[in-house]
Amino acid sequence: MKVVIDRERCMMSGECCYNHPWLFSFGEDDFPEVLVSELTTEQQRKEARQSIQVCPSGAISIIE
Repeated sequence: MKVVIDRERCMMSGECCYNHPWLFSFGEDDFPEVLVSELTTEQQRKEARQSIQVCPSGAISIIE
């Protein structure tokens, strides 16, 4: 299971980076990028789902 960001939908509000800095960071182009390649624990999956809920543009999704 992994997290992806749709760069075309992302409005770079930074909610993902501020709320889950272990999972997201701003890249050199100021777009958020995913820091973890695979979600391996239930806590990671829970926080990834939370990041989907706080994203104002709906740009974050989880791929099984």
